[in-house]
Order: sequence, then structure tokens, then C-alpha cells
Amino acid sequence: MKYRTLIILFLIIAQPLCTFAREVVWYTPPAQVPDDRRSVPKPKFCAAPNDFASGFENQFIKQGDQMVDLARQYRHLVDNPKEAYNVNAFGEVENSSWFTNRNTESPMTPEEIRKGVTTGNGPATDGLWTVIRAKAEGVTPGFAIRDNRGDQYFIKFDPIGFSEQNSGADVVSSRLFYAAGYFTPENYIVSFDPDILTLGGDVSFTDDQGWKREMTLADLKAMLERVEVQDDGTVRAMASKYIEGEVLGPFSYRGIREDDFNDFIPHEHRRELRGLYVFSAWLNHIDAKDANSMDSYVVRGDRKYVQHFMMDFGTTLGSGGRGPQPIYRGHENEFDPHAFLFRILTFGLYSPAWERDNEVKFPSIGRYESKHFQPEKFKTIFPNPTFENMTPRDAYWGVKMVMSFADDQLDAAVEAGEYSDPDAAEYLATVLKKRRDITGKYWFKKLPPLDNFILEHQEENIELQFDDLYTKAGFAKQTDAEYRYEIFFNLKPTGEPKIVKEFHSIPIELSSVNWDNQDENQLCIRIQAKHRSSEKWSAPLDIYVDASDKTEEWQLLGVERWWK
Repeated sequence: MKYRTLIILFLIIAQPLCTFAREVVWYTPPAQVPDDRRSVPKPKFCAAPNDFASGFENQFIKQGDQMVDLARQYRHLVDNPKEAYNVNAFGEVENSSWFTNRNTESPMTPEEIRKGVTTGNGPATDGLWTVIRAKAEGVTPGFAIRDNRGDQYFIKFDPIGFSEQNSGADVVSSRLFYAAGYFTPENYIVSFDPDILTLGGDVSFTDDQGWKREMTLADLKAMLERVEVQDDGTVRAMASKYIEGEVLGPFSYRGIREDDFNDFIPHEHRRELRGLYVFSAWLNHIDAKDANSMDSYVVRGDRKYVQHFMMDFGTTLGSGGRGPQPIYRGHENEFDPHAFLFRILTFGLYSPAWERDNEVKFPSIGRYESKHFQPEKFKTIFPNPTFENMTPRDAYWGVKMVMSFADDQLDAAVEAGEYSDPDAAEYLATVLKKRRDITGKYWFKKLPPLDNFILEHQEENIELQFDDLYTKAGFAKQTDAEYRYEIFFNLKPTGEPKIVKEFHSIPIELSSVNWDNQDENQLCIRIQAKHRSSEKWSAPLDIYVDASDKTEEWQLLGVERWWK
């Protein structure tokens, strides 16, 4: 416990001082975050929290705690929020037990996107499925099975009248979550003949009255009467393979798991969870909560540690348990004091545009659209404490994850959903692309969208090369882009600000550098961008370079990204 506390304090203190006066400061790179994949003893199992109790706590208790947190209120007032603890000098997240950089680091092929984390074709349908666990409470039933190969899956069904909706959403979103870098189960679309089902012995069963008892054949038959049967007599479902390792129950979006000695960063201060807000808004992942996650004690070579999984994506893409999500989902919390107060003040006479557009175009696709999508106003069913801690820098990391998906990759993800109506599949792919672009345009206007910096050493000068993610996405012509830059050496300007057009490079003339024989020398290149002559310059971006020895190659130290 002392070890973990020291690490937390070390990470906080070692972060560069965050000044918002925009002056150039001497840059100190953040401490390297310790690897959280060391071998640790197996933690205890922790059951999922009660949905109602968890929702009440997030909606009321934690909201109240934040209101009386004066330090938090002051930081928001002066626009100096607490930054994530687990980022490197360039604002990125290193690979860990929570996240592995995939599509942003090395773009996946459409076939890799379509396959995702899956290793086969799902449960074998050429033999019996033995039901080993089941639930009947809730809107749609589900049960766990063991196929004739001995593999175990949880089988989830679509609501009657909305075939393919939940199953398609779950599979499509799981492919995108995995490609982004999160850990997910192996999710498959499966069609099976109900006659292959057989009941195992002593099956634990929670009936529709909430009572836990032993399941009977009559119960199984009654459950199957509540699912939709295809014209050929088969049932379409989503089969989620049991995740590897020994399950430990869900993780929390707040705090740490006390008995996991690798879990030393409070979850609300992890960038991959904060930035998940942007990704969730894109997919309308309204049910991002503790219960839709899972920790598992896994074996990796000679190491044993806890790995953190995202799961249960059936309520993404506008899909819901009874059919399409209610129209307010994604726009308002389940109980939304702000929306409630606004309706009182307007006597209920005003309704937002999204409330007046209630169309569902395809029964196999949920209430998922781009016309009224505002990525910064997305809301989950109940407030998520980690999302509420998101800073603009977290959002920038998240939008890069969204924008990493090319059109053909999104088409491949939709193909994995195996929609029978090609028009429905095309509609879903189109909305995904439109919401992606809306997300990128919004957040790339809040922060300078320049990235992937490289120092190119030449004979007498040095050139800083970079990508302009705004023009790369096709949001503006490269010929319309301008970049204003100023160079500081040991905190002193080396000349007047200059402007370059079109080219993604900043020349650094060594003759302008005033060497003062210090043991340490540091260069700062401050860049601003604009993509049309009518625009204002973006917020600044500071790139720091270690120039300690003029006879050696200089090295990039880190980046400080500001926002409007």
C-alpha cells in the first residue's frame, strides 16, 4: 500500500507545472509511468454493483461531492483542470493492462478490423449446446452455454421485432473498441437451431421475478418463446466468448482496486478512460458504467496480473433492450436537473430539435443519427465520474482515436455485424463516418491539430516536420493552411514570429541561436495554425527540444498543447 501511495505522489509531483499564462517555461518531461503488468497476487472477486444504487450514487452523491469540492471548482473557474497522471511527454498513453495502442499507431487492414480480437468462428453449431447458466429477468433473456468443443459463451438475443439490432451493435462496436486499443471479449454473430440446446445439471437461474433457483426445461422453453425466430426456424444471437483468465468482477471508473498492487493510478485520472468520452459520444455508448466492464487475472508468459476489459456494447449505436433507445438518450441523463429546470423555466413550450425528429429508419439499426449530434454535449444514462474529469488534452487524445478510422475500416466493422439489409448496413456506415467527421471538426478547432513531430537534421540547419491532422482529414485544403511560429532558446526569443504556408515543416536556423555556454540548452518552438484566411490563429502548441550539446543531434523532449 505504501508503495502504491508513493507512486501516486511521485507521478503528481513529477508532472510539469501546468501554467496557463502561455509563457514559455523550462520544460521538464513527466516521469515515466511504471509498468502495471508486473506479476501480482490474485485479487479477490468483486461482484458488479447494483445498477440502481450505482446510478443513484453517480447522479446525486458524487455530483454533490463535486459541488462542495472547492479546489475542483477553482480549477475549473481558472481553466486549469487536473491533468491525467499516466501520459508521456507527448500526451500519449503507453501500452498497459488497460490499453494497447493499435489503429492510431499502426493502421489495421479492413480484414483485421472485421476480425477484431476473434480467434475462430464462434460456438460450434454442429453439436449440442449445454446451457450452464441463465437469466430471465430484464427485457431480454440470455444464457451461458458450453459447445461440443468445451468453449463457453454467453448468448444474447435481439428484442422481438428488432432482429439484428442489439447483436449487430454489440459486434460492430466491439470491433471498433478493440481496434482503438481497448481489451474486449470475442464477440460473434451466430445463428442456431433451438433444438441443439440441452439443459445442464444444477443450472443457476434468476427468473423474471428476480428469484434465484434451479432451472427447468420448462423455464428454458419459456425463455425461447421470448426471442425472435427467423423464417428458417433458426435464432440469430450474439455469442460472447468467456474472457480469458480468472474473472474478478468489474472495475470502477473511480478510485483503484485496493488488492491489485499494479493499480496505482486513480481511474478517474487515466487518459484512456477520460478520453473514452469522445469515443463513446461517437458510438452513442450511453451505458458506459462499471457493470459493463470486467477485470480478469491473466497469465502472460511468466507474469500474472489483472487485465481490464470493456464489454456489453448492445446499447451502443442507438440500440436498446426493448428496441431503439428513447430519443433523449445521448442528449440527457436519465434524471437531468439541467434539462428539467430548463423545461420548467420555458413552461415546457420549447423542445430541442433532436426531440422533434423521432424517425428510426431501419428496425435493425437503433436510433442513431448525425443530424443533431454535438460531440461535446453527449451524456450517458447516468453521469460517469471519469468522463466529467476529461480535459481538452484528454479529448484531443480521444479524437485522434476516432479520426484514425478510415472509411474502408468502418465499412469492414459494419460488415462484421452481418446485417441482412444492405441499405441498413450502408446507413450505419454512413452515420459512423459523418459522426466521426463532426467529432474531428469540433475538437480539432479547440486545440491545434498538429502532431507526429520529427526533427530532421541537415548539414547546417534543423527542420521540425509535423502532420496537420485537420487537412489530413480533408476538412480544409492544404493550400489554405498557414502556420505561425516563434523560436525560443533558453526562454529567450531568437527573432520575430514567422509564417510558413502549406508545408508541414519549420526551419530552425542555427545561426539565430545565441549559445551562452550553459550546460543545458533548451529550444521551444511555438506554433499556431489556421486553415482559412478568415480564421483566427489557433491556440499555441509548444514543442520542446533538448539542445544541450550543439555538436550532437538534438532530441524532442515533449509537447505542451493549449486550447481556446
